Parts: sequence; structure tokens; C-alpha cells
Amino acid sequence: MTKTLLCLPVLLPNRLIPLFSLGTMLGLSLCLSIAQPARAMDELPTPTAFGLNTMAPESSWGVRFEQRTNEYSQSYDQHGNLHPLGASFDNIQLNSSIFAALAPLGAGASLGNTRFKSDVRNQISTLTIGYGLTPDFTIGAIIPYVKSHTRVSFNVTGATVGANPGFDASQPISAGNFPFAPAGGAVAPMDAEGVQNILTNPAYGYQYKRIASQQSEGFSDPTIGVLWRAYKAPDQSLIVGLGWRVGLARKDDPDNLLDTPPGDGSNDIRTRIEYFKNIGSHFDLRLLADYNWQTRDKANMRVVSPGQLLAPASSKQRLQRDLGDFYETDVELGYRWSNWRCAATWHRYEKQSDSYHSELGTDTSGLETNTYTRADQYRLSATWSGIQAWQQGKLPLPLIVRLEMQDTFSGRNFVDVRDIYLQVTALFR
Repeated sequence: MTKTLLCLPVLLPNRLIPLFSLGTMLGLSLCLSIAQPARAMDELPTPTAFGLNTMAPESSWGVRFEQRTNEYSQSYDQHGNLHPLGASFDNIQLNSSIFAALAPLGAGASLGNTRFKSDVRNQISTLTIGYGLTPDFTIGAIIPYVKSHTRVSFNVTGATVGANPGFDASQPISAGNFPFAPAGGAVAPMDAEGVQNILTNPAYGYQYKRIASQQSEGFSDPTIGVLWRAYKAPDQSLIVGLGWRVGLARKDDPDNLLDTPPGDGSNDIRTRIEYFKNIGSHFDLRLLADYNWQTRDKANMRVVSPGQLLAPASSKQRLQRDLGDFYETDVELGYRWSNWRCAATWHRYEKQSDSYHSELGTDTSGLETNTYTRADQYRLSATWSGIQAWQQGKLPLPLIVRLEMQDTFSGRNFVDVRDIYLQVTALFR
């Protein structure tokens, strides 16, 4: 008896987390074996030989660890134009249209003009576990963990107004206890630190957390589900998946303007169809469709008015939330020779607009604005399969190594993101 490879479990959906899922990919797949009669490399099904198969073998476990890094500093607006990340906070004149309390000081009263830049770097570690109940039926779970680092540069210049040195923050704001005064003399123009105080000090009514670089980490929303191979033939296969994504991740912090939560905390019903076919002359075709129904839940949020940049702390409510359903599709064309496979893939992600409802009857349309999301990406990949070398005793373990570059070339209300993936998969009884 000699060793041969059984098929690889690959259960991770191609989900983006707004925040979420796209960019340059580097994949490394590792399998442990079971004693079976040897088979030549070209006798193995292509999805198995190159790590494309999404099914675990019967009565066997599959465990995959994936390490992904992505970063972005630009985003697409609702018209598909690229802007620096956080452009809505940059070059903003902090006048009475932003802070209504400035109105008594006249039309020229301003706390200054903002200068804001930011970028985000995420590290996502995902553990995927699958078990083959039958040759064509797999159950599994996906457990993601996210570390996020947001870097921020914030400054304010050109103020015509400063802090009133006679203002008593412990007393209500009134005509006799006004927080601002025209700059000049003993009144210094407002600077970035002064604006930070306005945003964070309860006396001004906003009570946001300080604008600063920050790091966060935590578990994202795990998924449990099943995969069923509904059709198989020597040159093609069709796999259907159904899963439940459990909304365990913490939701967005309404007091943090720069929060990057590890997930959206929504419960989702997930469906998946994956089709593979050898089309001849060493070419193959892989199609994937993934549709997600996001169920209603509740979240604590600040209710921003349409066109309003900053919502006061008093606007916080527990709203009924219905995040938009989303789908993802892949169209991938591959070419194989010997132990190598290269492929080109077009990927589409599209999410419908979010919906909110206030039990107090508050207008929530400001929260729903520009929540429709779309992204188009491409991938170029090269895969080397070490299965044959392992069968010949040249490698201690069967290895499948894939280098893949995926990038965004257009989008709507979506970040211009790039990912690098490292994947390790082990299979055992």
C-alpha cells in the first residue's frame, strides 16, 4: 500500500466584511494522507489535485488555517470615484453648519478647517473545520478572528473663533456662559486639541471618543453549514451549500467615529453553488455564486440627520436594523500543465441598501444613505501541486501552493482593498 491524496475541504465563503474580502492572495495548502492505492497525478480530479475541491472525504476531518492581511487608504464613493479614506472628515470648514452653537458669532465664525487622513490594516485569522459524513455530504464550521489597526492624522487650522476662557463646562451653555469667543487678544484660535475637547467633553453634547490611531481585535461572526455534492461526473461537479452565520461579533461603536468592528454582528442565511468543469485542451472553468440573506436585529446607533456630519449623544437609540442582502460571484478560467495551474478570475460583490426603523418615529434615512455597495475585482493566480512529488517520496507531505493576486478595479461605497492570504489545510481521520 502506498499513500495517495484525498480531496481537500475548502469551506470558506468568499465574503467581503465591508469591510469585507478582497485583494492580493497567497495560498499554501497542506494535507495529511490516508493509506490508499497510489494514483498518478493526471488521474486525480482537477479540483482535488489543485486544492479547488470544497468537499471533505467520507469519515474524515479537514482543518484549514488561513492568515489574511489587507490594507486600504482609499474608497469609492456612490458614483464610483476614488477618494482618500475618510474624505468626509477632510477639508471641512467647522462653521455653524457643523456646530450650530457658532451661529450667534456670525457667518464668518469657524473653528477652523480640518486636515484628516487615515488608512486601515486588518489581519484575519480563520479556522475552518469540516467532516465528511458521506462522500458527497460535508458539515463544517468557520471561525474568524480579526485584528484591525487604523492609523489617523488629524489637524485643524485657520480658526476665527477660540475657546472662551470664562466658560464653565460644569454649567449649561447659555448667553452668559458661552463656550466660544472671537479669536484675538487673550482668545487663541481653536486648534486640533480644542476640537478634540469639543467632541469628547460631555458639556458640548457630543461625547465621542478621541480621534486617534487605534487597534482592536476580536472574533468575527462564525458560520456553521453543510455542503452537498449534487452532481458529479469524470469531467465536472456541482456543489450546493447552506449555512448559518451567527452574529456574535460586537457591533459598531456609536461613540467611535473610526471604529472598525470585526464583523457586522448580523445573523445570516448563506447559500452557495459551485460548479467545476474540464473544458478540454488543459482548460477548466469554475463558477461560484454565494447569496446571503441578512436577518433583522437591533443595534445601538446615533441617528444622524440627512446631510449631518456629527450626531449628538442625545440622538442614540436602539434601532431595528436590517442590513442589505448581498451576493458574490466568481467566473474563473484555468489552464493546467503538469503540476501547474494558472487562472484568471472575475469577482463581483453587491449588497443592497440597509434599512433602519426607530420605535420613537425618528427619521433614520440619514443612516440609509449610500449603504448600497458594489465591487468588481480580478484575480490572477498560479498554483503548484506537490501531490505527485509526495507520492514519489520527494516531499514529506503533500503540498499545494497557490499565489494569487486579487485587486479592485471599480466599486460603489466600497474600499479599494488588497489582500494577501496564507492558507494551510490538514486532512485526517
